[in-house]
Amino acid sequence: MKPFAGAGDALTLSWRIFRRTIAAKYRKSFLGYFWMVAPALFITGGVTLASQAGVVVPSAGALPQGVSVFLGTLLWQVFAEAIEIPHQAFEGARSYLTRVHFSRAAIVLSQLYESLITTAVRLIAALAFVAVSCGLDPSGMLLVPIAFYGAVLLGLGIGALLMPFLQLFADLQQTVKLLLGYGLFLTPAMYEPQGDSAFATIVRCNPVSPLMEAARQAAAGQALAQPVLFATMLGAGVLLTVAGLLLVRAVAPILIERMLLGGR
Repeated sequence: MKPFAGAGDALTLSWRIFRRTIAAKYRKSFLGYFWMVAPALFITGGVTLASQAGVVVPSAGALPQGVSVFLGTLLWQVFAEAIEIPHQAFEGARSYLTRVHFSRAAIVLSQLYESLITTAVRLIAALAFVAVSCGLDPSGMLLVPIAFYGAVLLGLGIGALLMPFLQLFADLQQTVKLLLGYGLFLTPAMYEPQGDSAFATIVRCNPVSPLMEAARQAAAGQALAQPVLFATMLGAGVLLTVAGLLLVRAVAPILIERMLLGGR
């Protein structure tokens, strides 16, 4: 079999893998794309009820509480799923990685295509929710998508850098899953921590927080409060993604060798 070595072959193969995967994933699901936004809807509903009961203090943003929570939760989902792309790509291809010689970048790219589509679905849902609830400023049509796809790049870069270690250490896998599952509570998605407490500092230092705040401000038609920080996180996402994919390419032969030997 002729090996898929070039970049063009990697793109072609990744597209074929993606088409088969996405077709199989949603073939038996009547509500297919609904499940991409369902968690954010349920979280938004819960937080709104808690806010009405006085349990959660609404943030003082320009958007209504429900819209703000929905937008922030969707953006966190995009980031969290992007982190898992490289690891899931190698885990999903474990059965044939050791048998077929092809470009290893193809399996990561195929997962990335799926992430881009799910991000687009969530982005459309977010923009529609904002437009129906409080009206959408035209400027938000540009900056909100940039924030969402910036979260994809940031998550993909971090995930690619972590991937070799996730493949080797099961405990690290569980740690990352735990952080991604509950990390939403360490973002300003549902509230805006006040003061200089340790918790408020952690929330502000969360790499997703600048993207989340920028998306909300853009959706409300406001000028960005921290444009330099927003641009910095976008640039960091690009750099981390490039560095991470180069690392994946470099360590793939070592990981596949361990698979052949029966190790993680």
